[in-house]
Amino acid sequence: MKIVGKKFAVDFGAKAVLDIQTETSLMFHITEIDGKKMDETETVEIAITQLRPRLFMLTWKEKNGNTVTQIQDHQQQLVYMNWTHPDGKFVHAKGTIKPIKSK
Repeated sequence: MKIVGKKFAVDFGAKAVLDIQTETSLMFHITEIDGKKMDETETVEIAITQLRPRLFMLTWKEKNGNTVTQIQDHQQQLVYMNWTHPDGKFVHAKGTIKPIKSK
């Protein structure tokens, strides 16, 4: 499975669209956090590691200082998120990931 060049909807308490633009670039658009509508977009430099077919690990650092590790299990349509805030707070989340069909 190829994930580069594709978009995915994720829901792990926050809802977002992930646009994996290249092997090293991801744009995310956060649309909702805890039921509150949002409209935040950022493009980040990423590293992608394929762990097995349909299982990927993505890592990146956001402009606010958050460091993120995301495991995408496309076989089970699950996403696991772990991130550290600049103040050291460590957060874990699990949710869904689904492809967004191209129009």
